Amino acid sequence: MSVAVVFWFGLLVVGHVAGRLYGSYTMRRSGDGDRRSRGTYRLLSLVGLTAVVGLTLSGLVDATETALSSLHPALAGGLAAPLAWVPTGIGTIVAVLVTYLGVFPYARERRDLEISATTAVGRLAKYLVAIAVLCLGLIAPLIVLVRLSAPSPFLIPILFAVLLFWISVWTQYSVQLSQKIVEPTADQRRRLEAAADRVDTTIPLAGVIPGEETETAGLYLGGSFRNRRLYATDYTFDALDDDELAALCARATAADELRLLERRALVLSLLFGLFLTLSLWRSMLVALPALAIVWPLLSWYLQRCAFAADRRAAQSVGADELASAYEATDDLADDRGRLHERLASRPSTARRLERLRH
Repeated sequence: MSVAVVFWFGLLVVGHVAGRLYGSYTMRRSGDGDRRSRGTYRLLSLVGLTAVVGLTLSGLVDATETALSSLHPALAGGLAAPLAWVPTGIGTIVAVLVTYLGVFPYARERRDLEISATTAVGRLAKYLVAIAVLCLGLIAPLIVLVRLSAPSPFLIPILFAVLLFWISVWTQYSVQLSQKIVEPTADQRRRLEAAADRVDTTIPLAGVIPGEETETAGLYLGGSFRNRRLYATDYTFDALDDDELAALCARATAADELRLLERRALVLSLLFGLFLTLSLWRSMLVALPALAIVWPLLSWYLQRCAFAADRRAAQSVGADELASAYEATDDLADDRGRLHERLASRPSTARRLERLRH
């Protein structure tokens, strides 16, 4: 336990210093006018991965499980195993937030943002907690199967069913879990309802995501397929005119009709379930090559579904209007490398615009 504590405090210091150094570097290289994050999320991902691996190898998970098992007989029966990852998750989130605090002052100055550090860190913390909840739900069946000396192959369908249920629920409510939602103003609701009426969209606006200073525009689907809801960033109403807003409503309707949320949940559950199945019932040497083959294929399938939704929306409002709406959004993923683009579940805005105009 002492090794884990020393490692964690050391990572906090190193992460914060690395964040400040990286922020200073981006300020020196910002003369070309590019206001994007320049790999801030890669740095945060690296710190998060280092925290998870380091805290696990230093014995924090085992020590927590031992402590929980000694508290109550029910915890000793196996419930302590998934809960033992909670301190590791909390430590990882704190390490990422401390690193972000090092980067944030430079990012705020470079992008000319009017937002306090408390607000920015609070938003990131909520997003990270939502990701941690998803990961905890994915880890739980893995731990149960590992604890079995010889898991039966008949458990494979149950594993896939559990993963599909958990990922489906998280996907449908990820916006509410990861973002702060506020009530739309009367003008925002009026504009979106007018745009929705133009394209026969029946999905109601459930809330607005604050964050105008981040200059992110977009509409997001949430809720179950029987109770679908729309969520919009507040910047959307400033950056888009009525025609562009109607185009995004048409795109949201097309995505709902094609069940993109359900398709994405199914693909994620298949991908993770296949990896767990091959790892537990075969070996990691079989699971990794299979993952390397199946992941790009499933990503290609999801991207084709996204392009199909774009085509359906373009038939309703016109390709030019939809392209104009996409151009008004600030997509940080447009600087993807080739590998990232192949593995991403959503195509970049640049590729969407290319498809719409050809």
